Amino acid sequence: MSQHLPLVAAQPGIWMAEKLSDLPSAWSVAHYVELTGEVDAPLLARAVVAGLAQADTLRMRFTEDNGEVWQWVDDAQTFELPEIIDLRTNIDPHGTARALMQADLQQDLRVDSGKPLVFHQLIQVADNRWYWYQRYHHLLVDGFSFPAITRQIANIYCAWLRGEPTPASPFTPFADVVEEYQQYRESEAWQRDAAFWAEQRRQLPPPASLSPAPLPGRSASADILRLKLEFTDGEFRQLATQLSGVQRTDLALALVALWLGRLCNRMDYAAGFIFMRRLGSAALTATGPVLNVLPLGIHIEAQETLPQLATRLAAQLKKMRRHQRYDAEQIVRDSGRAAGDEPLFGPVLNIKVFDYQLDIPGVQAQNPYPGNRSG
Repeated sequence: MSQHLPLVAAQPGIWMAEKLSDLPSAWSVAHYVELTGEVDAPLLARAVVAGLAQADTLRMRFTEDNGEVWQWVDDAQTFELPEIIDLRTNIDPHGTARALMQADLQQDLRVDSGKPLVFHQLIQVADNRWYWYQRYHHLLVDGFSFPAITRQIANIYCAWLRGEPTPASPFTPFADVVEEYQQYRESEAWQRDAAFWAEQRRQLPPPASLSPAPLPGRSASADILRLKLEFTDGEFRQLATQLSGVQRTDLALALVALWLGRLCNRMDYAAGFIFMRRLGSAALTATGPVLNVLPLGIHIEAQETLPQLATRLAAQLKKMRRHQRYDAEQIVRDSGRAAGDEPLFGPVLNIKVFDYQLDIPGVQAQNPYPGNRSG
Protein backbone atom coordinates (compact mmCIF):
# COMPACT_ATOMS: atom_id res chain seq x y z
CA MET A 1 0.00 0.00 0.00
CA SER A 2 1.18 3.51 -0.77
CA GLN A 3 2.27 5.91 1.93
CA HIS A 4 -0.53 7.52 3.92
CA LEU A 5 -0.34 11.30 3.67
CA PRO A 6 -2.15 14.06 5.56
CA LEU A 7 -4.34 16.55 3.76
CA VAL A 8 -2.40 19.74 3.01
CA ALA A 9 -2.76 23.16 1.37
CA ALA A 10 -6.35 23.62 0.16
CA GLN A 11 -7.42 20.05 0.98
CA PRO A 12 -8.37 20.40 4.69
CA GLY A 13 -10.63 23.35 3.90
CA ILE A 14 -12.29 21.45 1.04
CA TRP A 15 -12.81 18.39 3.23
CA MET A 16 -14.40 20.39 6.05
CA ALA A 17 -16.49 22.55 3.71
CA GLU A 18 -17.95 19.45 2.10
CA LYS A 19 -18.78 17.98 5.52
CA LEU A 20 -20.61 21.20 6.47
CA SER A 21 -22.40 21.59 3.14
CA ASP A 22 -25.93 20.36 2.46
CA LEU A 23 -25.20 20.28 -1.26
CA PRO A 24 -24.26 16.85 -2.64
CA SER A 25 -21.92 18.06 -5.39
CA ALA A 26 -20.71 21.50 -4.29
CA TRP A 27 -17.06 20.40 -4.31
CA SER A 28 -16.93 18.94 -7.77
CA VAL A 29 -15.24 20.92 -10.55
CA ALA A 30 -16.25 20.44 -14.17
CA HIS A 31 -16.05 21.93 -17.61
CA TYR A 32 -16.25 20.87 -21.23
CA VAL A 33 -13.95 21.49 -24.17
CA GLU A 34 -15.58 22.09 -27.53
CA LEU A 35 -13.70 20.27 -30.30
CA THR A 36 -14.37 21.32 -33.89
CA GLY A 37 -12.74 19.22 -36.62
CA GLU A 38 -11.89 15.60 -37.36
CA VAL A 39 -11.67 13.75 -34.03
CA ASP A 40 -10.69 10.10 -33.62
CA ALA A 41 -12.97 9.56 -30.63
CA PRO A 42 -11.87 6.01 -29.70
CA LEU A 43 -8.23 7.13 -29.78
CA LEU A 44 -9.01 10.20 -27.67
CA ALA A 45 -10.88 8.02 -25.18
CA ARG A 46 -7.78 5.84 -24.79
CA ALA A 47 -5.62 8.96 -24.42
CA VAL A 48 -7.91 10.13 -21.62
CA VAL A 49 -7.28 6.91 -19.71
CA ALA A 50 -3.52 7.14 -20.28
CA GLY A 51 -3.39 10.78 -19.22
CA LEU A 52 -5.46 10.27 -16.08
CA ALA A 53 -3.14 7.46 -15.01
CA GLN A 54 -0.17 9.87 -15.08
CA ALA A 55 -1.65 12.16 -12.39
CA ASP A 56 -1.29 10.47 -9.01
CA THR A 57 -3.87 12.62 -7.18
CA LEU A 58 -6.58 11.22 -9.48
CA ARG A 59 -6.00 7.84 -7.84
CA MET A 60 -6.18 9.17 -4.28
CA ARG A 61 -8.25 7.39 -1.65
CA PHE A 62 -9.37 9.12 1.55
CA THR A 63 -10.18 7.87 5.02
CA GLU A 64 -10.92 9.44 8.41
CA ASP A 65 -9.52 7.79 11.53
CA ASN A 66 -10.16 9.25 15.00
CA GLY A 67 -10.72 12.71 13.57
CA GLU A 68 -7.65 12.63 11.32
CA VAL A 69 -8.04 12.47 7.55
CA TRP A 70 -5.52 10.57 5.45
CA GLN A 71 -5.00 10.07 1.74
CA TRP A 72 -3.01 7.58 -0.28
CA VAL A 73 -2.48 6.69 -3.93
CA ASP A 74 -4.33 3.53 -4.93
CA ASP A 75 -1.84 1.98 -7.35
CA ALA A 76 -4.37 -0.68 -8.32
CA GLN A 77 -6.99 1.82 -9.47
CA THR A 78 -7.73 1.94 -13.19
CA PHE A 79 -9.90 4.29 -15.23
CA GLU A 80 -12.69 3.22 -17.54
CA LEU A 81 -12.81 4.40 -21.12
CA PRO A 82 -14.99 7.50 -21.38
CA GLU A 83 -18.40 6.86 -22.88
CA ILE A 84 -18.79 8.09 -26.47
CA ILE A 85 -22.29 9.51 -26.98
CA ASP A 86 -23.69 10.38 -30.42
CA LEU A 87 -26.38 13.09 -30.32
CA ARG A 88 -26.26 14.06 -34.00
CA THR A 89 -29.84 12.90 -34.65
CA ASN A 90 -31.20 14.58 -31.53
CA ILE A 91 -33.56 17.52 -32.10
CA ASP A 92 -31.39 19.71 -29.83
CA PRO A 93 -27.89 18.20 -29.57
CA HIS A 94 -26.39 21.15 -27.68
CA GLY A 95 -29.23 21.35 -25.15
CA THR A 96 -29.26 17.59 -24.63
CA ALA A 97 -25.48 17.53 -24.12
CA ARG A 98 -25.72 20.33 -21.54
CA ALA A 99 -28.54 18.45 -19.81
CA LEU A 100 -26.37 15.33 -19.59
CA MET A 101 -23.59 17.35 -17.95
CA GLN A 102 -26.00 19.00 -15.51
CA ALA A 103 -27.49 15.62 -14.62
CA ASP A 104 -24.03 14.32 -13.82
CA LEU A 105 -23.40 17.29 -11.53
CA GLN A 106 -26.73 16.87 -9.74
CA GLN A 107 -25.71 13.48 -8.33
CA ASP A 108 -24.31 12.93 -4.86
CA LEU A 109 -20.62 13.41 -5.66
CA ARG A 110 -19.23 13.72 -2.15
CA VAL A 111 -15.87 12.07 -1.64
CA ASP A 112 -17.51 9.21 0.30
CA SER A 113 -20.48 8.80 -2.06
CA GLY A 114 -19.03 5.80 -3.87
CA LYS A 115 -19.37 7.62 -7.19
CA PRO A 116 -16.26 8.07 -9.35
CA LEU A 117 -14.28 11.14 -8.33
CA VAL A 118 -13.03 11.39 -11.94
CA PHE A 119 -15.39 11.30 -14.91
CA HIS A 120 -15.05 12.05 -18.65
CA GLN A 121 -17.47 11.83 -21.57
CA LEU A 122 -17.09 12.44 -25.31
CA ILE A 123 -20.35 13.80 -26.73
CA GLN A 124 -20.77 14.24 -30.49
CA VAL A 125 -23.23 17.02 -31.36
CA ALA A 126 -22.46 17.37 -35.10
CA ASP A 127 -20.35 15.63 -37.74
CA ASN A 128 -17.24 17.63 -36.83
CA ARG A 129 -18.19 18.93 -33.41
CA TRP A 130 -17.67 17.30 -30.02
CA TYR A 131 -18.02 18.24 -26.35
CA TRP A 132 -15.34 16.71 -24.14
CA TYR A 133 -16.86 16.77 -20.66
CA GLN A 134 -14.57 16.48 -17.63
CA ARG A 135 -15.43 16.34 -13.93
CA TYR A 136 -13.23 15.87 -10.85
CA HIS A 137 -13.59 16.15 -7.10
CA HIS A 138 -11.88 19.30 -5.84
CA LEU A 139 -9.76 17.27 -3.39
CA LEU A 140 -7.89 15.94 -6.44
CA VAL A 141 -7.32 19.02 -8.62
CA ASP A 142 -7.59 22.80 -8.70
CA GLY A 143 -8.09 25.45 -11.37
CA PHE A 144 -4.43 25.26 -12.42
CA SER A 145 -3.94 21.49 -12.59
CA PHE A 146 -7.34 20.84 -14.21
CA PRO A 147 -6.33 22.34 -17.61
CA ALA A 148 -2.80 20.94 -17.20
CA ILE A 149 -4.26 17.42 -17.17
CA THR A 150 -6.38 18.27 -20.21
CA ARG A 151 -3.28 19.48 -22.07
CA GLN A 152 -1.36 16.31 -21.24
CA ILE A 153 -4.21 14.14 -22.52
CA ALA A 154 -4.19 16.20 -25.73
CA ASN A 155 -0.40 15.74 -25.98
CA ILE A 156 -0.81 11.97 -25.70
CA TYR A 157 -3.57 11.96 -28.32
CA CYS A 158 -1.43 13.99 -30.75
CA ALA A 159 1.61 11.75 -30.19
CA TRP A 160 -0.44 8.65 -30.93
CA LEU A 161 -1.87 10.27 -34.08
CA ARG A 162 1.73 10.69 -35.27
CA GLY A 163 2.59 7.11 -34.34
CA GLU A 164 4.89 8.23 -31.53
CA PRO A 165 5.20 6.71 -28.05
CA THR A 166 3.24 8.01 -25.07
CA PRO A 167 4.79 11.22 -23.68
CA ALA A 168 6.19 10.90 -20.18
CA SER A 169 4.21 12.29 -17.28
CA PRO A 170 5.07 15.93 -16.50
CA PHE A 171 3.51 15.71 -13.04
CA THR A 172 5.32 15.77 -9.69
CA PRO A 173 4.28 13.16 -7.09
CA PHE A 174 1.95 14.80 -4.59
CA ALA A 175 4.00 13.28 -1.75
CA ASP A 176 6.70 15.84 -2.62
CA VAL A 177 4.18 18.64 -2.12
CA VAL A 178 3.11 17.21 1.24
CA GLU A 179 6.72 16.99 2.42
CA GLU A 180 7.46 20.55 1.33
CA TYR A 181 4.30 21.82 3.01
CA GLN A 182 5.15 20.09 6.29
CA GLN A 183 8.62 21.64 6.24
CA TYR A 184 7.04 25.05 5.68
CA ARG A 185 4.76 24.61 8.72
CA GLU A 186 7.85 24.14 10.91
CA SER A 187 9.83 27.01 9.41
CA GLU A 188 10.49 30.63 10.33
CA ALA A 189 8.77 31.59 7.07
CA TRP A 190 5.51 30.24 8.48
CA GLN A 191 5.94 32.39 11.59
CA ARG A 192 6.63 35.47 9.46
CA ASP A 193 3.60 34.77 7.32
CA ALA A 194 1.42 34.34 10.41
CA ALA A 195 2.50 37.75 11.72
CA PHE A 196 1.90 39.36 8.32
CA TRP A 197 -1.64 38.00 8.00
CA ALA A 198 -2.52 38.82 11.60
CA GLU A 199 -1.78 42.47 10.82
CA GLN A 200 -3.64 42.26 7.50
CA ARG A 201 -6.64 40.76 9.29
CA ARG A 202 -6.77 43.63 11.78
CA GLN A 203 -6.87 46.17 8.94
CA LEU A 204 -9.31 44.26 6.73
CA PRO A 205 -12.61 46.04 5.91
CA PRO A 206 -15.89 44.08 5.99
CA PRO A 207 -16.47 41.71 3.07
CA ALA A 208 -18.28 42.98 0.01
CA SER A 209 -21.54 41.36 -0.99
CA LEU A 210 -23.38 41.52 -4.29
CA SER A 211 -26.58 40.41 -2.54
CA PRO A 212 -28.94 42.71 -0.61
CA ALA A 213 -29.59 39.84 1.81
CA PRO A 214 -27.24 38.94 4.71
CA LEU A 215 -24.18 36.85 3.86
CA PRO A 216 -24.20 33.78 6.14
CA GLY A 217 -20.87 32.01 6.16
CA ARG A 218 -22.14 28.50 5.45
CA SER A 219 -24.74 29.24 2.81
CA ALA A 220 -23.96 27.94 -0.64
CA SER A 221 -25.64 27.15 -3.90
CA ALA A 222 -24.84 24.88 -6.81
CA ASP A 223 -26.58 27.25 -9.21
CA ILE A 224 -24.44 29.06 -11.77
CA LEU A 225 -25.32 32.67 -12.47
CA ARG A 226 -23.03 33.93 -15.20
CA LEU A 227 -22.51 37.47 -16.42
CA LYS A 228 -19.81 37.83 -19.04
CA LEU A 229 -18.51 41.33 -19.67
CA GLU A 230 -15.84 41.90 -22.28
CA PHE A 231 -13.74 44.76 -23.47
CA THR A 232 -13.31 44.55 -27.20
CA ASP A 233 -9.65 43.98 -27.95
CA GLY A 234 -9.44 47.40 -29.56
CA GLU A 235 -11.03 49.19 -26.61
CA PHE A 236 -8.78 47.60 -24.03
CA ARG A 237 -5.67 48.01 -26.18
CA GLN A 238 -6.50 51.69 -26.63
CA LEU A 239 -6.95 52.19 -22.89
CA ALA A 240 -3.75 50.26 -22.13
CA THR A 241 -1.86 52.37 -24.67
CA GLN A 242 -3.08 55.57 -23.04
CA LEU A 243 -1.91 54.22 -19.67
CA SER A 244 1.34 52.76 -20.99
CA GLY A 245 3.02 52.75 -17.58
CA VAL A 246 0.49 50.27 -16.18
CA GLN A 247 0.60 46.50 -16.76
CA ARG A 248 -2.53 45.19 -18.46
CA THR A 249 -3.31 42.71 -15.68
CA ASP A 250 -3.02 45.51 -13.10
CA LEU A 251 -5.30 47.69 -15.19
CA ALA A 252 -7.90 44.93 -15.48
CA LEU A 253 -7.83 44.34 -11.72
CA ALA A 254 -8.32 48.04 -10.98
CA LEU A 255 -11.29 48.22 -13.35
CA VAL A 256 -12.94 45.20 -11.72
CA ALA A 257 -12.25 46.63 -8.24
CA LEU A 258 -13.98 49.87 -9.24
CA TRP A 259 -16.88 47.96 -10.78
CA LEU A 260 -17.41 45.85 -7.64
CA GLY A 261 -17.22 48.95 -5.47
CA ARG A 262 -19.95 50.56 -7.55
CA LEU A 263 -22.13 47.44 -7.48
CA CYS A 264 -22.02 47.17 -3.68
CA ASN A 265 -21.85 50.94 -3.11
CA ARG A 266 -18.65 50.63 -1.08
CA MET A 267 -15.33 52.49 -1.17
CA ASP A 268 -13.71 49.99 1.21
CA TYR A 269 -14.36 46.27 1.11
CA ALA A 270 -12.68 42.87 1.33
CA ALA A 271 -12.51 40.62 -1.71
CA GLY A 272 -10.74 37.31 -2.16
CA PHE A 273 -7.79 36.96 -4.50
CA ILE A 274 -6.58 33.62 -5.86
CA PHE A 275 -2.86 32.87 -5.58
CA MET A 276 -1.33 29.87 -7.38
CA ARG A 277 0.92 28.94 -4.42
CA ARG A 278 3.05 27.02 -6.90
CA LEU A 279 5.98 29.04 -8.19
CA GLY A 280 9.36 27.92 -6.87
CA SER A 281 7.95 24.81 -5.24
CA ALA A 282 7.27 21.13 -5.87
CA ALA A 283 3.64 22.08 -6.47
CA LEU A 284 4.52 23.79 -9.76
CA THR A 285 3.96 20.54 -11.67
CA ALA A 286 1.77 18.65 -9.18
CA THR A 287 -1.93 18.08 -9.76
CA GLY A 288 -3.31 18.40 -6.23
CA PRO A 289 -5.29 21.45 -5.07
CA VAL A 290 -2.90 24.05 -3.68
CA LEU A 291 -4.43 27.33 -4.92
CA ASN A 292 -5.02 29.73 -2.03
CA VAL A 293 -7.76 32.36 -1.77
CA LEU A 294 -6.53 35.17 0.48
CA PRO A 295 -8.25 38.37 1.66
CA LEU A 296 -7.51 41.53 -0.29
CA GLY A 297 -8.53 44.78 1.33
CA ILE A 298 -9.62 47.19 -1.40
CA HIS A 299 -9.65 50.90 -0.58
CA ILE A 300 -10.88 53.27 -3.28
CA GLU A 301 -9.80 56.88 -2.90
CA ALA A 302 -12.19 59.39 -4.47
CA GLN A 303 -9.38 61.62 -5.77
CA GLU A 304 -7.26 58.74 -7.09
CA THR A 305 -6.73 58.19 -10.82
CA LEU A 306 -7.13 54.79 -12.47
CA PRO A 307 -3.35 54.36 -12.97
CA GLN A 308 -2.76 55.24 -9.31
CA LEU A 309 -5.31 52.66 -8.15
CA ALA A 310 -3.85 50.02 -10.48
CA THR A 311 -0.31 50.71 -9.27
CA ARG A 312 -1.32 50.64 -5.61
CA LEU A 313 -3.25 47.38 -5.93
CA ALA A 314 -0.31 45.83 -7.80
CA ALA A 315 2.06 46.82 -4.99
CA GLN A 316 -0.38 45.42 -2.43
CA LEU A 317 -0.57 42.10 -4.28
CA LYS A 318 3.21 41.96 -4.61
CA LYS A 319 3.51 42.21 -0.85
CA MET A 320 0.80 39.57 -0.33
CA ARG A 321 2.43 37.25 -2.85
CA ARG A 322 5.49 36.89 -0.58
CA HIS A 323 3.18 35.38 2.04
CA GLN A 324 0.83 33.43 -0.23
CA ARG A 325 1.62 30.00 1.25
CA TYR A 326 -0.26 30.77 4.48
CA ASP A 327 -3.69 29.10 4.49
CA ALA A 328 -6.78 31.31 4.51
CA GLU A 329 -8.40 28.89 6.98
CA GLN A 330 -5.45 29.43 9.33
CA ILE A 331 -6.03 33.20 9.18
CA VAL A 332 -9.58 32.57 10.40
CA ARG A 333 -8.39 30.24 13.18
CA ASP A 334 -5.71 32.71 14.26
CA SER A 335 -8.41 35.36 14.73
CA GLY A 336 -10.30 33.07 17.12
CA ARG A 337 -13.27 32.57 14.83
CA ALA A 338 -14.95 29.48 13.43
CA ALA A 339 -14.90 28.74 9.73
CA GLY A 340 -18.68 29.11 9.51
CA ASP A 341 -18.75 32.64 10.94
CA GLU A 342 -18.80 35.77 8.79
CA PRO A 343 -16.39 35.17 5.89
CA LEU A 344 -13.16 37.09 5.43
CA PHE A 345 -14.18 38.25 1.97
CA GLY A 346 -17.02 38.28 -0.53
CA PRO A 347 -16.43 38.14 -4.31
CA VAL A 348 -13.28 36.33 -5.41
CA LEU A 349 -10.99 37.87 -8.04
CA ASN A 350 -8.98 35.60 -10.31
CA ILE A 351 -6.52 36.72 -12.97
CA LYS A 352 -5.84 33.76 -15.24
CA VAL A 353 -2.65 34.31 -17.18
CA PHE A 354 -2.12 30.72 -18.32
CA ASP A 355 -3.40 29.39 -21.64
CA TYR A 356 -6.49 27.18 -21.93
CA GLN A 357 -5.97 26.50 -25.64
CA LEU A 358 -5.13 23.00 -26.85
CA ASP A 359 -2.82 22.36 -29.79
CA ILE A 360 -4.48 19.52 -31.74
CA PRO A 361 -3.74 19.41 -35.49
CA GLY A 362 -6.87 19.91 -37.58
CA VAL A 363 -9.02 20.57 -34.52
CA GLN A 364 -10.06 23.84 -32.95
CA ALA A 365 -10.34 23.29 -29.20
CA GLN A 366 -12.12 25.86 -27.10
CA ASN A 367 -13.30 25.93 -23.50
CA PRO A 368 -16.44 28.11 -23.54
CA TYR A 369 -16.37 28.63 -19.77
CA PRO A 370 -12.95 27.94 -18.19
CA GLY A 371 -13.44 26.91 -14.57
CA ASN A 372 -17.11 26.34 -15.41
CA ARG A 373 -18.19 24.89 -12.10
CA SER A 374 -16.43 24.73 -8.76
CA GLY A 375 -17.31 24.67 -5.11
